[in-house]
Amino acid sequence: MEPDPAFWDRRAPGYDAKLPAKGVNYAARLRRVAEAVPAGGRLLDAGCATGEITLDLAAGCGSVLGIDSSAAMIERAEAKAAGRGVANASFRAVGLADPTLDGEAFDAVTAYSLLHLVDPAAALRRVRALLRPGGVAVTETPLLGDWAWGWRVLIAAASRTPAAPPVAMLTRVGLEAAFAAAGLDVQESRVHNPRSGMHCITARRPNGA
Repeated sequence: MEPDPAFWDRRAPGYDAKLPAKGVNYAARLRRVAEAVPAGGRLLDAGCATGEITLDLAAGCGSVLGIDSSAAMIERAEAKAAGRGVANASFRAVGLADPTLDGEAFDAVTAYSLLHLVDPAAALRRVRALLRPGGVAVTETPLLGDWAWGWRVLIAAASRTPAAPPVAMLTRVGLEAAFAAAGLDVQESRVHNPRSGMHCITARRPNGA
């Protein structure tokens, strides 16, 4: 489901230096998640990398678990949590499919970019399984399959270089269909910040399902 963690292990030391500045759009992203999580609710942040977003999300929920298949990323996330005194955030070096998550239930699951997943449809099915009935999934990801043809060719070529992670050429129609096929009802599907190119989908696991 996830790419080879060794790729991200190598990039962990310089990862934070490449993160964009936090501005009004970042604050709006956090607010959308906080509004979706009930008071005291439990949140799962899938593919959390060094935990920067995870730790900021912690202020809007009861507890948050950040997971990433890269142990080097998680090591940095844990160090940040300790340094900032964020007591309601924890981290595990596991992917979504890891059996240690079986039986756990979350009020919300966030996934900031499905871009590098080997099988995004399988990931969404797993997200549904980890949500409580009525729980919400929030994703933001670039829909490369909807980009101009020339960009798609360049990106596809770059993804075939040695050690590069997979690149999912997602489209809006295809991703919305994947949510529906996973048993998640799409509540919102739009771009909040046109400059970012990130498409946000909020979907809910039906109550009683």
